[in-house]
Amino acid sequence: MRATVPLILFGMVALGCGSPALSQPAQGTPIETGEPIPLSAEKQKMILDQVKASPDLPETNLNEPVRIGMVIPPEVELLELPQDAATAVPTVTTYNYLIAGNQIAIVEPESRKVIQLIKRQ
Repeated sequence: MRATVPLILFGMVALGCGSPALSQPAQGTPIETGEPIPLSAEKQKMILDQVKASPDLPETNLNEPVRIGMVIPPEVELLELPQDAATAVPTVTTYNYLIAGNQIAIVEPESRKVIQLIKRQ
């Protein structure tokens, strides 16, 4: 019987049953979902203001209207967000954008998917 107790304890620890702290993520630890996070209205306005302030921005001419979920072809150049916007909005530093008509399309560079549209006014 005594030899069985260490074996049971070893099995519990190996399976993560010995302590709840070992089997659960620490509280407050962000969990990556893999889905891009849409920008808040405040962040959208900051980006819009920065894009408006940038002179001579190139417009992209796509064969179809830009929409969320659309994959931008590799031959289309994606622009980096202006440095001031990236500094003021650190969560968007990895995103790129393009301008198509009256919209700014926020693009996830790895997948080249449009994740959000901001109306250019």
